[in-house]
Amino acid sequence: MISLGKYPQITMKQAKAKQREYMDMLEKGINPSTHRQVLKVKLATEQDFKTIALQWHAKQYQNSNERHSKLVLQRLEKYIFPRIGKIPLGNIEAPMLFNIIEGIQDQGYVETGKRVNGYCSMTFRYGVAKGHCIRDITQDYRGMLQSSKSKHMPTLTKQEDISELLQDINTYHGTIIVKTALLISAYVFVRPSELANSKWNYIDFEKSHWLIPAKHMKMKRDHLIPFPKQVKALLENLQPITGESKYLFPNEKDSSRPMHSETVNKTLRRIQDWKYINRMVSHGFRSMASTILNENKFRNDIIEKQLAHQERNSVRDAYNHAEYLEERTEMMQWYADYLDGLENT
Repeated sequence: MISLGKYPQITMKQAKAKQREYMDMLEKGINPSTHRQVLKVKLATEQDFKTIALQWHAKQYQNSNERHSKLVLQRLEKYIFPRIGKIPLGNIEAPMLFNIIEGIQDQGYVETGKRVNGYCSMTFRYGVAKGHCIRDITQDYRGMLQSSKSKHMPTLTKQEDISELLQDINTYHGTIIVKTALLISAYVFVRPSELANSKWNYIDFEKSHWLIPAKHMKMKRDHLIPFPKQVKALLENLQPITGESKYLFPNEKDSSRPMHSETVNKTLRRIQDWKYINRMVSHGFRSMASTILNENKFRNDIIEKQLAHQERNSVRDAYNHAEYLEERTEMMQWYADYLDGLENT
C-alpha cells in the first residue's frame, strides 16, 4: 500500500496520473515506495551551485592573497551565480555552463572566461569529493574554449633606452618610498604584487636575503631573493622612513596597509611627461632582466629560478627555495652593477 496524497490538495486527475506512474514502476520491477524514499534522501543532500562554490572558495583561499580571493568571488558573483547559482550542482549540464563561458569570451574577455571556467571546474571537483555530483562537467567541452593570444609586456632592452630610464628614475621628484620601489623593481625584478606586499620581517640584512612567503607568490612557493649591495643600501635608507610600518612600502594614506601593486606602474607612466607610456611597465623589468641575463650567457635554469617561474619537478622544488643560491647571488650582483654602468654612460 502507498499513499498518493490527501484530497482535495491532490485532485482525482493527479491521483490517477500518479497511480499510472507507480504501476509502470511495478512493471519495471521498481518498488514505488522505496523509490520515493530514495528521492527524499537525494533531495535532502542536494546543494545548489552557489553553496558549493562558496564552500570551495572558503577552503581554497583561506590562506591566499586577500585581493586575489576577492577577485575570484567577484567573478563568480558577476558571471555565474545569477545564471546557475540556485540550480543543484548535480542538475547542471555541460551546455548550460559552456554557453555562459562562451558568452564571456564573446564579449572579448577571453582570459577571464578561461579563469571563470577553471573556478567552476574546481567547484565541480569539490562537489564530487563531497558527494553532491558525480563528475566535473567542464571536461565535456575541454578544448572548445578560445585561447588568449600571448600578451607581451612593454619593456626596454636597448642599452641607450635602459640608461635613459634609469637616469629618469634617479632624477624623479616623487616620494622617496615610490622612488625606492622603482629602483628595487629594476634591480631585483620581482612581480609588482610581491614587491607591494613585502614586509620588513622578510628581510635578512646580515645575509642580504629577502624571503617572500608562498602566499604572495604566483606559484605559491616560498621565494628567496639574494639582493645586491645596491638594494641593501636602498633598504637601509628606507628603514628609518617606513620602519614603523610592517610593510616596506606602506600605503601613504594608511601605513597599516601596503602600497597598491599598481603604484610603480602609474609612476612609470608619469615620469618625464608620459615618456614611457606603452614603452615600459613595472612587469617589464622582469622581461628586461631576462633578456639581458640570457644575452650575457647566464644559465637559463638560474635565471628562471630567480624569476620564480614554475619548476617542472614540483617535489624537488618544494625543498629548494634556496636552490642555486651562490650562483644567483653572483648573478644578481653582476646585474645590479651592469645597470649602474648603463646609468652612468
